[in-house]
Amino acid sequence: MRLRLTLTAVSTIVPAALAGQGTAHDTARTAPIVVTATRSPLLADRVPSTVTVLTADALRQQGITTVADALRQVPGLSLAQTGSYGGATSLFVRGGESKFTKVLVDGVAVNEAGGAFDFSSLTVDNLDRIEIVRGPASVLYGSDAVAGVVQLFTRPGAARVSGDLSARGGTFGSYDADGAVRGANGLATWSLGGGRHGTNGFQAFNSGWTNNTGSALLGLTHGAGDARLSLRYTDVAFHYPTDGSGQVVDSNAVHREDRLAVGLDAGYRLAAPVELRLALASSNAHGVTDNQPDSPGDVGDYYFTTADRSHRRSGDLRLALDLPSDARLTVGGQVERSWQETGTLSSFGDTPPYSHARRTTGTYAQLLVAPAPFTATLGGRYDHSDQFGSFATYRAAASMQLAPSTRVRGSLGTAYREPTFLESYGGGFVNGNPALSPEHALSADVGIEQHLGDRATVSATWFSNSFRDLIDYQFAPAGGADYFNVARTKTAGLELEGRLALTSGLHADAAFTYLDTKVVDPGKSSGATALFVAGAHLLRRPMHTVDAGVGYRGARGAIDLRARRVGTREDNYFAPDFSSSHVTLPAYTRADLSGELGVVPTSSRTTATLTLRVENLFDARYTDVAGFNYDFSRTDDASLAQTGYRAAGRRVLAGVRLGW
Repeated sequence: MRLRLTLTAVSTIVPAALAGQGTAHDTARTAPIVVTATRSPLLADRVPSTVTVLTADALRQQGITTVADALRQVPGLSLAQTGSYGGATSLFVRGGESKFTKVLVDGVAVNEAGGAFDFSSLTVDNLDRIEIVRGPASVLYGSDAVAGVVQLFTRPGAARVSGDLSARGGTFGSYDADGAVRGANGLATWSLGGGRHGTNGFQAFNSGWTNNTGSALLGLTHGAGDARLSLRYTDVAFHYPTDGSGQVVDSNAVHREDRLAVGLDAGYRLAAPVELRLALASSNAHGVTDNQPDSPGDVGDYYFTTADRSHRRSGDLRLALDLPSDARLTVGGQVERSWQETGTLSSFGDTPPYSHARRTTGTYAQLLVAPAPFTATLGGRYDHSDQFGSFATYRAAASMQLAPSTRVRGSLGTAYREPTFLESYGGGFVNGNPALSPEHALSADVGIEQHLGDRATVSATWFSNSFRDLIDYQFAPAGGADYFNVARTKTAGLELEGRLALTSGLHADAAFTYLDTKVVDPGKSSGATALFVAGAHLLRRPMHTVDAGVGYRGARGAIDLRARRVGTREDNYFAPDFSSSHVTLPAYTRADLSGELGVVPTSSRTTATLTLRVENLFDARYTDVAGFNYDFSRTDDASLAQTGYRAAGRRVLAGVRLGW
């Protein structure tokens, strides 16, 4: 009833309050440019892959700060966050493992070697857009791009100097402050941005989170050449009171991390049909996790300080040749060196720092054929690692405009993920296995998109994945290897999307995902709480997910209401007494409300906008991860107070945004 009343208010009262001169821009059939899917600019309605583009302007209008919250709107994607703001956040694309998504910032890979990435540290500060490609992409991006690619693009420079500043605060001692300025000077365009975000969190103690982000983008164009230099730096501090079972017991545990991603992409047109491009990338991460005694009398527990350093350096040189009939052949080579160092000081004995490095070289080729109304790609790649040897991948995809309002597409391809350094070499209390092979996948999808008039679009995509040689862990008491290539899983599902934009300024969208996952070959462990149990569903992947939004945008402001329904998920619960059990997390529905109201501008180039965002509008009680007292059939405060992995309740944020 409350949701129905809110929808009624959005569709009737709010448009009258926010309406002004002019009409809202029609966005139902505006196709953005997509680069990530083919590494060549293509209109989204010509790309032969399943892609979603999230514009930063739309995310800012919704008051979204983190990339993780933005990705929850995309069909086929599910996220799991451990507890409070800043808690470890994993992404699962089409049921694949959390290490199966390549994450790029302006072309720079920011995953750890082997695919691991925590999305809790990424914010939307000074972004232009986020491109999400669902499906295998190892042909273009090598390891880790097994189930998809997420790429963030920094906002480019502008013809005249312009910028924006915003600040807001609210519940749980939360605050956000960010700003950016953009301009051009002769042959160069430039963009600078920075932000600081923080909160005290909602736990009784020690759940604060701060995030400092800075970014820059410099573009140069001269004659037949161009270059783009990008930089993004993030410094995060996450205080967490939970132990391994989710109990709120620790008063001073903290994880600090800083990341720096630097990329250079330069090109020169040797002749009218021939372009040579060089991309250099560097990604560095430094993290420290510290858990010391809470008081002088706190003895007998496990206390430690772990420091990690890692970097990835890569160079990619490719030659693109424009052919007749709107075709392009791209041939390239890539060299990447990865390095990681880890050490631990603990009450159980110190682990001296140890480091490992590896080099991977790859060559690839892709033929893109795009004579309207047809688009197709055919590509292959061959990689060689000094650790696991050689691996080959391929991908074929096509898209066809059957009628002015109907488009079909399909793809078939393979991809792989190299083992992490921990899986290959071990560390601490874990024994690695240098003989591990890469995990790999065979994937296919088929989709159709239908325009209903000029203002509505619906689409449906079926997908299927077979993941093989998955790496599983089993403790070896005799000191042998703890990791093995043994498991095989399958995932399949359906993604449905719909969008509607009316001249009155009202707009709506909805996405539904059906996902079926299954373990085909089990892992090494045979217990009920093993990671891979024959015939079981994969952990933390909901079978049904619905995300829907409705809103209004007028000349003076906007309001948006989004609701997300996440179905039941399987998970393993590890209790404080070291026992474990297989559990089913209950389904939940969460709604977010956002709005903005423009203030009369002080000049033709200056604007002021009041902003409001209410997260978890109806104060839903839920969790993404099984933890102590995970069962939310109990809603009493005593139960919730002990559930360290519970999600945040209602949060209200209000502020102002200035633009010039």
